[in-house]
Amino acid sequence: MNGEYLEQLFRSAISEYFLAGGKILTQILNEEVMKLAIAINQARKTESTVYIAGNGGSASTASHFATDIGIGSLNRANPVRSVSLCDNSVAITAIANDMDYSYIFAQQLKLLGKQGDLLIVISASGNSGNLLKAVDMASELGMESHSLTGFDGGKLKQLTLGRNIHVETPKGAYGLVEDAHLAICHVVTECIRLVK
Repeated sequence: MNGEYLEQLFRSAISEYFLAGGKILTQILNEEVMKLAIAINQARKTESTVYIAGNGGSASTASHFATDIGIGSLNRANPVRSVSLCDNSVAITAIANDMDYSYIFAQQLKLLGKQGDLLIVISASGNSGNLLKAVDMASELGMESHSLTGFDGGKLKQLTLGRNIHVETPKGAYGLVEDAHLAICHVVTECIRLVK
């Protein structure tokens, strides 16, 4: 493969990716994003905890989001109490080893969560068993659950109907979904920062 051909190939791939990403962002419904911002602000006002979970790239987004809304609000009288359920490797491996990997988030919620807290789950496919179990546990505890999904939304989209931000993409387009999810998290963080 000669250098000129490779350069042309890369240029085309970059252009297509950015065009697709831009189009996806314009299709996200502002009202859905606003619902999530309002839910997080309500949790902040009531000093409830916001728990966030995801797998793989979505785990990275969950941790990033928890840090942005939590640590990013420490200079306020009433910061957002936020926890990424992806960050405690000891708890995750203990639960996975002693029970089953599908319980890694639900069991942490069972220990830490309480009525009035908020759960946010992030998934490209919307079909991760451990996130579905986490939403079920949150419901048992009297917590509200919101989701960010991609592809066709999967089971999570249905389970969190009315509290879902869906990024419709072709199946397998993980990069585009994860980019959009992170953009959503950044926009929501900006919304929270506006509230005094």
